[in-house]
Amino acid sequence: MKRTNKIDKLIIPIKKTNKDAMLLITSKKGDAGADARISGFKQIVNENGKKELIALDTDTYTLKPLERIGCPLGFATAIPEGYYFKVAPRSGLALWDGLSIVNSPGTIDSGYRNEWMAIVINLSNKDVVLKRGDRICQIILGKIHNYEFKETDELSESERGLGGFGSSGNK
Repeated sequence: MKRTNKIDKLIIPIKKTNKDAMLLITSKKGDAGADARISGFKQIVNENGKKELIALDTDTYTLKPLERIGCPLGFATAIPEGYYFKVAPRSGLALWDGLSIVNSPGTIDSGYRNEWMAIVINLSNKDVVLKRGDRICQIILGKIHNYEFKETDELSESERGLGGFGSSGNK
């Protein structure tokens, strides 16, 4: 018996915001995330109590330990209502270089139409050189579920109960 599992494909409109930007790709069929690449660098500047992002005119950036940098990704999207994207770290960069996404996962809502950007942080104890075109993060599509919170005086019991951080594993 031949089994077919046809999945409807959701089309996400994407527009380059930088003519040299590389659009998103999945490495392998069935991957949850698509790799996004660095299209430029934006440095955080704090002058006289005013914070700004300043675009840097460079193809490489040396990220110091515990420093963060904005990495524009070179595209904008029109995500269909009812969906959102998560901007997540790439596991290899996290393991080998100590790089992560500061607000991981970053959330891109359906109404956002500006250029996407990954906020990258160096959590290692060594400098990491970033280059325009490097795969820096992955984006993962999520579906919004219709829910609401309802106030109550009591919650149902559970096996874990009131156990908090670390209570489910060995100490």
